[in-house]
Amino acid sequence: MAETNSGSKFFISSLPTNTDLDLTGFEALTWVQVKGVGSHGETGVNTNIVSYDTWDTEFVQKAKGTSNAGDPEVELARIAADAGQLLMRTAGDHFNKNNYSFKIEKNDAPSGGTPTFVYNRGLVAGPRTPNGRNEDFVLEMFTLALQQQQIIDEAAA
Repeated sequence: MAETNSGSKFFISSLPTNTDLDLTGFEALTWVQVKGVGSHGETGVNTNIVSYDTWDTEFVQKAKGTSNAGDPEVELARIAADAGQLLMRTAGDHFNKNNYSFKIEKNDAPSGGTPTFVYNRGLVAGPRTPNGRNEDFVLEMFTLALQQQQIIDEAAA
């Protein structure tokens, strides 16, 4: 059955994680929930397709090139004192060159089971403030520059 993002949660690791992690490594981290998430951009692998044409071929030769783990934008309704948002601002500081880990907890747990967890790791840039009109919420935008392939731990009964 298709699910919505309503009720999902977004977390950042309490300390930097500058090396690749496996599922056990992600699960061992201390997580801080980031409140006020309105939108979280696309994650996953985007692989470049390179091509080369030669005089003696009718069709272009193609191969997979390098991959990008994603650069999603995270939009937050600004909550000045939220611990997760404070950590995002610290991680996003221009002079902070550390990677942090991220966890999305989906709201899809079967009765008595565990939900889906999506784990990523990378840099944080921001915040940017879109400002807006008189009746807009005060928002902050962060870009996550993900550095390794995400790990998905599927919901289980």
